[in-house]
Amino acid sequence: MRIEVVVSGWEQHCCGKAYRRGETTTVSIVALDPAQTAPDAPARFLEEHHGQTPADVPQWDVTGTVARVTGVSYEQRRRPGPHPVFERGDAIASSAELDGVDARETGGYGELLLLIDLDDDTALPAYVVSDESRAAAERAAREQERAAQLRADSLGRLLDTIADDALAAYSTVATIEQSEEGAAVTIEPLSAQGASISWARSTYAGSDLISVKVGEGQFSLDADVEHAFELREMLAAAAAGRVHEKVRRSEESTEFETVVESADGRTWTASTTYAPLRMGNGVVMMPGVIGSRIQAGDHGYEAWT
Repeated sequence: MRIEVVVSGWEQHCCGKAYRRGETTTVSIVALDPAQTAPDAPARFLEEHHGQTPADVPQWDVTGTVARVTGVSYEQRRRPGPHPVFERGDAIASSAELDGVDARETGGYGELLLLIDLDDDTALPAYVVSDESRAAAERAAREQERAAQLRADSLGRLLDTIADDALAAYSTVATIEQSEEGAAVTIEPLSAQGASISWARSTYAGSDLISVKVGEGQFSLDADVEHAFELREMLAAAAAGRVHEKVRRSEESTEFETVVESADGRTWTASTTYAPLRMGNGVVMMPGVIGSRIQAGDHGYEAWT
């Protein structure tokens, strides 16, 4: 009997062991959804050793011989919207069969797939949907329902129009992505000197805001039609190059400002102050993005066209 075991990259890099083709190994496994496995493919399991398996899901160790080790990396997609959230796509970016991997190594791939031969009488954990997973699915369904309701209201229709107009006006000079539910949009100009803009309407109950990022600045607008028209003007400002970054440094902190200017001279300003972590002996610690903003200094963005 053969099974396929998925070893996630973070588990392996943290404290995974070596796997070698032809060698005996013991893995702690949890069954994956059989509905997601082809009928003629081996049953699939997830290797898990960080105590993250819910108590109501069966998990136990099995021992067998490694028949194949495959390294796999998937495409990484950034979700549209003002926050830099990346997720794994379904498409395989690269894969290769490996002779084996050392402990805490994946051969440079995002995860490992182990094909393992077991004795035919080996007991395997059954697939169980945990109460935790069921509750998460119910929350996701409620959020999707709310997103559909928001997209159908007057503001949602206006935001869809803004996205459609942006696609018509700027698709030759920028990459434009919109989320499936329509609530989030990201526009990246093809020119590196242009200011990107992205926005998302919150789909969480009790929080109705439009979050906007222009250049390096984060803005928060009330979720209403009036402020959606402001969003449209901010989009036009980014496309026209009317966005400026300002940096004011002192001994104790650095203040950053992003100023967006409308065609008639009105401005929106996003400010943030950062105080570096002082390590002693003149050494300070700061995130790379802060260092990049300091190095860039005061500057304006170019028009997209």
